[in-house]
Amino acid sequence: MKWRIILTVLFVLTLFAGFAYLYVNNYVRKNQHAVILFIVDGLDLNTLNLARQQLGRSPLHGDPDDPAIGDARRRSSYRSEVLDLDSFWNLASLSIQQPGQAVPDEGADATAIACGQRVDNGFVAFNNRNDALRSLIYAAQGAQRATGLVTNSSFVQPTPVAFYSTIKGKPDPYGNANDLLYSRIDIVLGGGEQYFTPPSVANEWGRPDGRNLVDEARKNGYTIVRTRDELNKVSTWGAHLFGLFAPDQFYFSSLQPVNRRQPSLAEMTRVAISSLNYKIKGYFLVVEDGLVARAASQNFGKLAVNEVAELDEAIQTAVDYAGPDALVMVTNSYNLGSVGPLAAYGDLAAPTPTVDGSGLPVKSPNIPMAPSPPPVWLAGPGGPTVTRAQATWLKDRYASGAFSLDAPGLLQPEPALRFQTEALPLAGPAWMASRGEGSAQLRGFINNTDVFDIIAEQF
Repeated sequence: MKWRIILTVLFVLTLFAGFAYLYVNNYVRKNQHAVILFIVDGLDLNTLNLARQQLGRSPLHGDPDDPAIGDARRRSSYRSEVLDLDSFWNLASLSIQQPGQAVPDEGADATAIACGQRVDNGFVAFNNRNDALRSLIYAAQGAQRATGLVTNSSFVQPTPVAFYSTIKGKPDPYGNANDLLYSRIDIVLGGGEQYFTPPSVANEWGRPDGRNLVDEARKNGYTIVRTRDELNKVSTWGAHLFGLFAPDQFYFSSLQPVNRRQPSLAEMTRVAISSLNYKIKGYFLVVEDGLVARAASQNFGKLAVNEVAELDEAIQTAVDYAGPDALVMVTNSYNLGSVGPLAAYGDLAAPTPTVDGSGLPVKSPNIPMAPSPPPVWLAGPGGPTVTRAQATWLKDRYASGAFSLDAPGLLQPEPALRFQTEALPLAGPAWMASRGEGSAQLRGFINNTDVFDIIAEQF
């Protein structure tokens, strides 16, 4: 009888402890409903500051959401011209280096964030022990969250791939496309349709196996969208969307035709959040901007700044549609490197103002403000050529129309200190800005691999 009583008490206590655990995890511990990660490849802080100067506006909203922001900082920000990104009050410096690999490539940097491990250059979501790594998207799915992947690049570029597939040293875009189709990601919007469809006269890079993954996606329950108009008209209630809007990467926003087929990053972000917001268990959305890096890699400073404007609109769209408490993070993953205005551009310097007898400047509406000088890049096609091969390569680029003097400077590489056919990632730390519930952990100096654990805690 005594043992029966003891066992009954133990059973009741165990039952109570289990109930308490479930209650705390489901009703007391607060998990973020909306977790949104923006990855803006290569957005150097100097380029961001240049965009802030040229695109900034006076703040239009009320007080910052974070009550810990002091009055002095609030007044200072109100005196400044700001981007929507400047409403993100938590800032972190992300160390990207690892022993034996001082300068990781794009895929290695993306893997560190997406999978929480560092890998060798040339590999994506795949380590040197032959292990395929599990990404944040699959961690979110394991927690029964809905997921989304949005990009204005191609889905087979290293950064998007890190979240749903692998690259084992040799790119396999057709294999990646197949993995994306069967990844069970709820919202898929971006470019790279040539890797999903059979070859044709208009699609010389079509799938060698002849499969049409778009048709397979439709059979798997996805709603297919192929144009900006279709995307903006789609019903977002319980939607599973598969959108391909470009054969490869998107056009730059400044070079889009009037009747454009490709949606903006903000439009794709809005539709993705509107679709995912219905999910009871919450959602995890990755938004990649690959066009800033694409412009910066060719020293196209004006195009890079214009793409920052597109990004900033998408960021504000995410805050508006996900709500002020949503955990929204923005990181550049790695730097490409502008180093600021070119001091030698004396003809672009602001004119010396006239002063009166007391030494104060005299305002003159007849003297226009001088434009900001373009940035000087560390390396890229804008650098001085030193070999005949480099000069020939540059001449061929102009002859083919890839570089041009006729597009108001948009496609003309700006000055760089050293010639390279494209600017490459740098060793300096990346940055992350965040806001919303759970963002307080993303402050100070952390490793880029720590981001995985901090985000996964929200699932």
